[in-house]
Amino acid sequence: INQHPSEVVNAFPILFLSMVYHNIVPTIVTQLEGDRSKIIRAIIGGTSSVFVMLLVWNAVILGNVVGSNVEQINPVALLQSGEFGGPALGSLVTIFSELALVTSVIGFVYGLTDSLTDVAGIANEGPEYETYKPLVFAGVFLPPLALSIANPDIFFDALDYGGAFGVSTLFLVLPSIMAWKERYGEEQKPVITKPLVPLGKISLASMWKAAATLIFEQGADKIGLFDFIGNVIHT
Repeated sequence: INQHPSEVVNAFPILFLSMVYHNIVPTIVTQLEGDRSKIIRAIIGGTSSVFVMLLVWNAVILGNVVGSNVEQINPVALLQSGEFGGPALGSLVTIFSELALVTSVIGFVYGLTDSLTDVAGIANEGPEYETYKPLVFAGVFLPPLALSIANPDIFFDALDYGGAFGVSTLFLVLPSIMAWKERYGEEQKPVITKPLVPLGKISLASMWKAAATLIFEQGADKIGLFDFIGNVIHT
């Protein structure tokens, strides 16, 4: 089996996107009314279950697709065909794929509707929300629909760039900086609830520094900086 440990860093954007539950955290906090213990259980339980499913999914893919031409194979289509593992495995792969898509859509719809209503100053429920509800959902669904129609092959590029720059910035850099400013800034405000993440400054600084490192590495790689430096060294 081909092994390329050097490609692990390039897989980080996809790893970030795979665990992108961050956009529904505000919704969870609101629905659980700020109950710290319930929020922790919901996040840890939800994240752990998804993590286990991803590990199982990777094990199935890697365990059934073997060969030197793996880059030319669509492992999902191969497993769905029943050629490896039989028809039962093919049906399970199809069900898992559909459930993964549906749950992802539900999570993003929850997060984006809350974000749009917050930006527009619209209530999350009540007569005002019902009035603007069609516009809110249009704002959630129409932009990605237009992009997918204009460029059907945008999915993989979106995963790569979205994970490297978008998710890293929105869910790692900005939240940690905001929490830092709220806790340790010049205008310190009393904290309503205890911090959910332990170790204080160490954990916050580690989050944005790790994300900044990934952003720099992926940006340098995409503009060809590493290849340029390599050519200069070898000439």
